[in-house]
Amino acid sequence: MRNLIIGGIAALALAGTVGLVFGLGGFMNVAATYPDPPPVGWFLHTTYRQSVERRSSDIQVPIDLGNKQQVLRGAQNFIAMCSGCHTPPGLSETPVSSGLNPPPPDLAEIIPHRTSAEAFWIIKNGVRMTGMPAFGPTHKDEELWALVAFLDEMSEATPEAYNTLVAQAKRSAPADDGHGHRHGNEPEHSGQSGHDAGGHGEPGHHDAKSEQGQTGGMQGMRMQENGAAAEANESASPSHGAPGRHDEKPASDGHDHQH
Repeated sequence: MRNLIIGGIAALALAGTVGLVFGLGGFMNVAATYPDPPPVGWFLHTTYRQSVERRSSDIQVPIDLGNKQQVLRGAQNFIAMCSGCHTPPGLSETPVSSGLNPPPPDLAEIIPHRTSAEAFWIIKNGVRMTGMPAFGPTHKDEELWALVAFLDEMSEATPEAYNTLVAQAKRSAPADDGHGHRHGNEPEHSGQSGHDAGGHGEPGHHDAKSEQGQTGGMQGMRMQENGAAAEANESASPSHGAPGRHDEKPASDGHDHQH
């Protein structure tokens, strides 16, 4: 028995020494393009699942989770926060999602394997060393529960069901501000609130020539106003100007001048 204990301690010490040399010596390949060996992958994923299950067990799911407005708000959140990594049904992977290791599950994989409480915990706290961020520090709980409601609603993650829900969410979204936006895995769209889309240079930005023209007009108006003020001062005192005005700086014409 004594020899067995000594042997076990020696084996652990040897394993620890090998692991230390392996890590500190730079032999561990940390590249995202290098897949984990199956035993390592199994250990990490099992640890992750058990940790999430334990820490989400006390979370109380809201009684009203899943009302229509909450689901639509969650669809908007998914487009803005998640679709760049978690591929929606019918869409291809993004450069970000295809380069992550471990690969982020797509929408069809997320839903069947997580309870609502587990999904909320993951969204709020993130998962280290996976690329999954924690949205708790930047978002309120009701926003995160809305996202969970959307995931629960997508129990059948088909392209048709997803597209229908996203279309409803877009119709219920606040009015466009006139600029193009792209969120995650969503095709770019550009608003035309008070502007013709053809009148913009790049999508979502004002035409540079138009802005230059407006700037030039404003500068011309300032120069005319400054000229009129100078003439008025000369009329009041042709020789020296008005008393006490010498120390005042001339009105700015909108440009910096260095003498």
